[in-house]
Amino acid sequence: MRLRGRRKWRACGPLAGWVVWAALPFAAGGGEHVAGVAPGFTLAVSETVAGELNGNDASAGMKAWAEVVARQMDLRVDPELCTSAELLQKIRNRQVDSFSISVLEFMRVSHYVDPTLVIDESDAPDGQEYLLLVHQAGGIHSLADLRGRNLVLYQNKRTCLGRIWLDTLLASAHLGAAATYLGRVDGNPKLSHVVLPVFFRQADACLVTRLGYATMCELNPQLAKQLRILAESPKLLTSFLAFHKDCPPETRRKFRAAVTELHKSVVGRQALMLFGSTRLVPVDISALRTSLELLHAYERLPGKAPLGGQ
Repeated sequence: MRLRGRRKWRACGPLAGWVVWAALPFAAGGGEHVAGVAPGFTLAVSETVAGELNGNDASAGMKAWAEVVARQMDLRVDPELCTSAELLQKIRNRQVDSFSISVLEFMRVSHYVDPTLVIDESDAPDGQEYLLLVHQAGGIHSLADLRGRNLVLYQNKRTCLGRIWLDTLLASAHLGAAATYLGRVDGNPKLSHVVLPVFFRQADACLVTRLGYATMCELNPQLAKQLRILAESPKLLTSFLAFHKDCPPETRRKFRAAVTELHKSVVGRQALMLFGSTRLVPVDISALRTSLELLHAYERLPGKAPLGGQ
């Protein structure tokens, strides 16, 4: 079995992009010093959660918001897009104050993280659910019926735990790993290209988020009539904005207050609308409980290497 699709998973759909715009209102145009503004606050964004960005648009947004921060916050933020390896090294070296990170990356640097996180309101309070969908007329009534069948996986920052959940789900039914039990798994970053093949009987099953599927059903009510939920995951929180435990408390407070109060101003709401969100909210690190439980269960499967570590 092979997983097809682009190597870099993209943040797609109307709910994507919050990790990126969280940095935009606090940038100073590439780290330039702004007269009268306090030393910069360093923010690193992992490519695994940022997705494929238009660099020109991101740069323009950062420059536009720099003056707002200089006037209102007395705080300059220097954002940087990093590979996963670069980000993890910066966290370990205490070179960043805050970082947008996936839960898989968090597993490797958890002891460097402050217990208060910031997430998109659509993910509150503790993430989103995955759904395993099949066609009503496809003859699939249980996990056992998936043997040799084809599945399409939604490739999105919120489904980075999709294969892990699927492997754990199949293992709990004593069916083995997806790589050997299913016939093929294809990945696609476009939600419609994941759900519609099952609807039109071109694929046997698909794995999507509940919120994404609900949006599809609003656009096409026939989907809910023809497709059936074979399995559903617990709520899983997969990406978030975190703070280094060594970030100065007052600096952390100012930044967290700024990003979680964007919705209170006209310009802030415009930024939220631009990136398909309405609000960022703070949550305690306990919101990761079900995600971490899933990851630990996956680590206990035969032949699986630990996901954490230094």
